Amino acid sequence: MKKIPWVIAHRGASKHAPENTRPAFDLALSYTIDGLETDVQLTKDGIPVLYHDPTLLKVMKKRKRVADVTYRQLCKLDFGKWYNPKFGNEPVLTLREMLASYNHRTRLMLEIKSPKADHSFQKSSELTLKVLQELQKPEIKKYRDKIFILSFEPAVLKLAHKTMPELKYVLNLSDKAYDLTGYISIIYKDPSKLHHLFALCVSIKNLSKNLTGFAHRYHKKMMTYVCNDSRQVRRAMECNADVIMTDDPGWLTKHLNVTRLCKKACAQL
Repeated sequence: MKKIPWVIAHRGASKHAPENTRPAFDLALSYTIDGLETDVQLTKDGIPVLYHDPTLLKVMKKRKRVADVTYRQLCKLDFGKWYNPKFGNEPVLTLREMLASYNHRTRLMLEIKSPKADHSFQKSSELTLKVLQELQKPEIKKYRDKIFILSFEPAVLKLAHKTMPELKYVLNLSDKAYDLTGYISIIYKDPSKLHHLFALCVSIKNLSKNLTGFAHRYHKKMMTYVCNDSRQVRRAMECNADVIMTDDPGWLTKHLNVTRLCKKACAQL
């Protein structure tokens, strides 16, 4: 019987609550999940906050980036009402607040957002170091084995690993990299140089047995996102994914449990 993969709540239970907010994380943790995934960006005044999109359009109706707004300005915005009025008055969460509330409760997958616009201003490096600075605090340090750093930028992960080699690092593979194993080889020249990575992560539409085999050959885990229906989950299982991210952790945990019980019953026949 195949091992059941980890279930990670993608931006919390984001199908039923506004992503990257306390309601989404709290709802996700009401199920038997294995961790939370979130996105980290840096405000104009250098505060790491949880937000995914390239602009703040959905919360302030303007195409401003988080990097162009101060934390104080973000605190005046509503990060829940855009999803549903019943979540009105939900504040932006800082990374520090998220760590304090959830780091002792479950695994945390922290994706460092690194848009191209930030590269020339070294914002990605600044954000990376700020995130690591938060993880060095004594109250967080004892739970650091539960923390994973994700990024689409190899340079971000290399900088982070050089600064804190004890953390677990995950390379997100872009949809633009049509030949993913070739893409990895181009970046690292020699796949054995993936030594600082814990895992590779790819969208479910790009997941394949070949890619998982590549990852496992170099002793890396294979993660995939986002699985919200039975067809996607079946693909993830057939491709031997080790970690499945979902917007609907309640449904997925129930689905996997039913699948496991069915397989166990069939094996006993």
